[in-house]
Amino acid sequence: MSQVSLSDSLATTISQEGTSILSDCAEIALDSILEDGLLKEVPFVSTAISLYRIGKSIHEREHIRKLASFLDEIRQHTTDEATREEYLRKLREYPKKRDKELEYVLVIIDRYIGYDKPRMLAKLYLAFLQDVIDWERFTIYSEVIDRFLPGDYNTLKSASTYKTEKDLYTDSIQRLIALGLVIEGFRTMVTQVEDGTVHIDPPELREKNERNYTRTEFGNTLVRIISENM
Repeated sequence: MSQVSLSDSLATTISQEGTSILSDCAEIALDSILEDGLLKEVPFVSTAISLYRIGKSIHEREHIRKLASFLDEIRQHTTDEATREEYLRKLREYPKKRDKELEYVLVIIDRYIGYDKPRMLAKLYLAFLQDVIDWERFTIYSEVIDRFLPGDYNTLKSASTYKTEKDLYTDSIQRLIALGLVIEGFRTMVTQVEDGTVHIDPPELREKNERNYTRTEFGNTLVRIISENM
């Protein structure tokens, strides 16, 4: 008998009523869940464990918890019947292609630290299924999320523009710039024009000047996709 595919098992998981077992994975001791066979009620998790022989090591147990967070977020956004049916239709199109995509999802989730990032990824995956972003942009954003340190996303979504001084120039903004999510604006170096003479700020004063930053369109799209209910 052939094994159930990842795309089929995700479609079945989305079709199920209720989300309690997924939420419980974050609270109940995972050993007891595995021993009681409760994860059989979550087809996607069960299939992933079977196909990739995920076991009971600390690392593997954390992987299962992160999968549960990903699926919990998916289920929360597929409660409307019409919306759910559209997602199911997309999942069942080109099953081999979807399986390859979901294999990537399993790999990237395994790399994530914590449970917020898999929830962000779930929203990105749904946006991909809705054709809001293409697969290449999905993979780029998934790598961006992997590089977030605590507080980076909160900084990103807090405002579309930022103003800091040198002593408030945070590491978080530097990381967001490196990821292409924020760009530094031009700084004015002219303090005054007097009698036709242009006075340029000396280097030590320019370093103290207020710096302006703006979220890029790349950053705006990411915020639009994952900020809802996060």
